Amino acid sequence: MQKTFRKLPPWLIMLIGFIMVVLLGYVDYLTGDYSLLIFYAVPVAIEAWLLGRWGALCICVAAGAARFVSDYFSYSDTGIRYWNSLQDMAFLLIVGLLIATVKKLIAEDQEKLDR
Repeated sequence: MQKTFRKLPPWLIMLIGFIMVVLLGYVDYLTGDYSLLIFYAVPVAIEAWLLGRWGALCICVAAGAARFVSDYFSYSDTGIRYWNSLQDMAFLLIVGLLIATVKKLIAEDQEKLDR
């Protein structure tokens, strides 16, 4: 499956990730107070693995915005939604950067083994 995604251009992989985030944001809005944060990690992991750090960063910002918008229309308290969105985006950013780093380290080790 990874080879199939590797054939796609980076902009299309990013577009697929953004579409996933938008759909998750809508489902997050529909569920209300239930957090779907763990599901946002799926597009973050895909983008981080296939596109690296910049892909992870872009999709994390989009996921943070989607979480903020869904919380904005779900909560009546204004103070908590900013903090929750910031925490969620930070968590997703850490996950994305860790996955991108692991991918890079695996590639470097594979390169050393090939020599």
